[in-house]
Amino acid sequence: MYKKLLQLPLFQGLNQADITEIIEKVKLHFQTIPANSPIIKQEENCTKLFFLLEGSLTKVTNSKDQVFRIEQSVSAPCLLEPQSLFGLAPTYQASYSTISECDIMTIEKSYVLSELMNYPIFELNYLNILSRNAHSLYNLIWENKYTNELSDRFKYFIKSHVDNIDQPITLYITMEDLAFQLNDTRLNVSKMLNELKDRNMISLKRKIIHIPSFHTLK
Repeated sequence: MYKKLLQLPLFQGLNQADITEIIEKVKLHFQTIPANSPIIKQEENCTKLFFLLEGSLTKVTNSKDQVFRIEQSVSAPCLLEPQSLFGLAPTYQASYSTISECDIMTIEKSYVLSELMNYPIFELNYLNILSRNAHSLYNLIWENKYTNELSDRFKYFIKSHVDNIDQPITLYITMEDLAFQLNDTRLNVSKMLNELKDRNMISLKRKIIHIPSFHTLK
């Protein structure tokens, strides 16, 4: 248990005595979820910390207007959306379902506030995660590495809608809607995508764009 908890970002730096004390004070709920099972729905209330200990998940994020959605995989060990536990709208920003059989651990928000925040290392780890996420978003807003080329606008569109560019990305969208998002014509967008496809940077199906590696997009 001690080694497993130390693999999780919020518990890194805690000593064995602290971990033992946490196990005694805090209700840690463990569960094994079968493959192909939904576990979190986008916009449902976030009332607990959700840790993926073993296995892999599919993360699906729908745009607010339901025009497009983006799908990625999430691998263990991982903490899902720690920023969603607090704020004016503490709801999940994406839906998650299991790809393989998964082991998960959850901790109710009440225990986070009453017990875990009493450990300075846990609190600092939590603040560092939130700060890193905020800095990443701020840097993206002010990023100045892209030209007005259509392919660059497409790359920026993708990057601004995912939180992990190191995983393959699948975008579900019509050509017309993507043209609207990129402020260009359907013909130009289609030409740009087919050029990327010919260079083996993406694969295309009807209303589906799969990007095996964001870093190879040029």
